[in-house]
Amino acid sequence: MNTLLTLLLLAAVPQEPEAKLEATTTGYLDTRFTGSHVSPAGLVPATGEPALTHLSEGNMQVKLRYGPRLSAGADLSLFWQWAGLFRGVDTQGEEVALAKQDVPLYRPSAVVSELFAAWEAAPHLNLTLGKKRVVWGSGMAFNPTDLLNPPKDPTDPAGQRAGAWLARVELPFEHFSVSLVGAAKVLRQYAGLPTSVLVYPDYPTAEAVRNPALDDRDKEAHWAAAARLYALVADTDVTLTYHFTHLYNDAFREKSRVGLSLSRVFDATEVHLEALVQAGSSQMYADPACTPSPEALLGCTLSGTSPLSRTHLDDRGVRAKVLVGARYLFEDNATLSAEYYFNGEGYSAREFADYVGLLGQGRRLLAQLTPEQAEALTARLGPTGAATDPGAPQKFTFEPLRRHYLFLQYSKPQVADDFVLGASAVVNLGDLSGQLIPQVSWSAREWLTLSGSVFIPLPGVKSLAAEVAGERITEGSLSASDWRALLSARLFF
Repeated sequence: MNTLLTLLLLAAVPQEPEAKLEATTTGYLDTRFTGSHVSPAGLVPATGEPALTHLSEGNMQVKLRYGPRLSAGADLSLFWQWAGLFRGVDTQGEEVALAKQDVPLYRPSAVVSELFAAWEAAPHLNLTLGKKRVVWGSGMAFNPTDLLNPPKDPTDPAGQRAGAWLARVELPFEHFSVSLVGAAKVLRQYAGLPTSVLVYPDYPTAEAVRNPALDDRDKEAHWAAAARLYALVADTDVTLTYHFTHLYNDAFREKSRVGLSLSRVFDATEVHLEALVQAGSSQMYADPACTPSPEALLGCTLSGTSPLSRTHLDDRGVRAKVLVGARYLFEDNATLSAEYYFNGEGYSAREFADYVGLLGQGRRLLAQLTPEQAEALTARLGPTGAATDPGAPQKFTFEPLRRHYLFLQYSKPQVADDFVLGASAVVNLGDLSGQLIPQVSWSAREWLTLSGSVFIPLPGVKSLAAEVAGERITEGSLSASDWRALLSARLFF
């Protein structure tokens, strides 16, 4: 890896006289066990959801500097994963143990989080090329204006380091700076490594050969362009962004979006705002005609009517995604943060009821179909699109369906010198469901950290839930697993 980065660095620009190559290498070995309670008879099928998983990661991070103006970096991880204890339901609806399954999500993989070279071409001109994580927003748990990178885990925001394949031009000045970015989307991967970027290959995937309904290829380029203006105004960090995307991480074509980010520190309190404005929505909406019964859903499927579709993709109505929050630093170095997120693309109460109603009918219908028919129906119910770069495997994935959310985070370091206690919560304010995650970590040695956390479901308020066949369903109850417990050990070098 050092040799590759060195060649990339030296080939990028002419060598400088008396320049010296400096290199630093760090990394870690991490192993993590996760146990969970899976509900195979729930609304969301749990056929591929294991009750026990193990993940081991070997990570290496390399930083190179050649003279005062050239630098390069790499962040590479190799993952080995195991999953077991799968459960499902039989034709009578009874819970049964399933044979070992080959789930693509739990196969060994490699993740190139970053691999880039940077050059300070002039005092006011910096160039970057490669894979780099670029986040311009001020939000902590979530960034509405981040349209380029793999999403981060709101319960562990620093855990996601993977970026996007891009070229960046920066123009830094004393009182402001301007950045321009062009990015290409990863469309196909093998073992976590990209095999197709920007445009699809001529051949389909093995799954699409077996089931043509899964072939999502097109002949278009998938790309994004972004511009950023940053300035410090009245002690406030102000960032304006403009994104123009075409089939990049969503279904929008030639879509313009405008963002604003603000951050200000008042003594021990930091407050921030991050907002994105756009026209239309890329959300999948259920067709109410397909939700009354399994027969209605089957009729939609046989007639070619999509039960889920992006009906508001080309709407002219303006939608906003807004996050506001604050973080307080206590005298003992403990921190507390609270953020409210408004998701302008989220479902209303009626739209959410249609969505979960469709899931309920699909669950009943799947039990009556052959495996081939069930796979075809699942493809119809689920959103189709190119495989994106997911980055590192995450403990918690935030995929908001509703409109109002609350993120809470608390961390207390230096407890008995070697312990860090913390807790976080993600709450859907529409039905008060979500997750509560207490956590503890112990620095057993300077080079070894042990940690544990528990994901406790918040069931929500039934009176605020959607009703499906007499059952009250909240967003939190859509998960195939209930509680989860994680234990991990990380060795640094």
